[in-house]
Amino acid sequence: MRNLPNCGRAVAAALLVCCLAQVARAREDAAKAHGPIAWTESLDDAKKTAAKEHKIIFVDFWAPWCGPCKQMLKTTYQDKAVVERSKQFVPVLVNYDNQTALIKKYRIGTIPVVMFLDSKGNVLKKTDPKYLDARSLLQVMDEVSRKHKG
Repeated sequence: MRNLPNCGRAVAAALLVCCLAQVARAREDAAKAHGPIAWTESLDDAKKTAAKEHKIIFVDFWAPWCGPCKQMLKTTYQDKAVVERSKQFVPVLVNYDNQTALIKKYRIGTIPVVMFLDSKGNVLKKTDPKYLDARSLLQVMDEVSRKHKG
């Protein structure tokens, strides 16, 4: 009986490790599910990379329950030209359900929304909340690239 509390602690620790591993795996899966683009899910990391590499941050506000978001995963973010052009930016996924502070900060109501930020997090361009096909996204990327430097 004396060992029961220690056993309970060991079980709790094992459950915690499993849960944390599951969260990490879910984050990796989200980035992979968004296509072959080199996404990160940390805006802070993206800001550091953008400052270092003099690039603009390309943010996709999305959620797993969002129909148009899922359609962009299957089409827009699989497009070879979009994948290639994304290399000029620092791509970031912001999960609407998990990053509420960013949702509030950038006043995101309806998704999907694509936004472009400078390395300090200032908004350079914010699209209307709607599905963007590859052609439309490429046009926005070109516009942002012409008007702004990272």
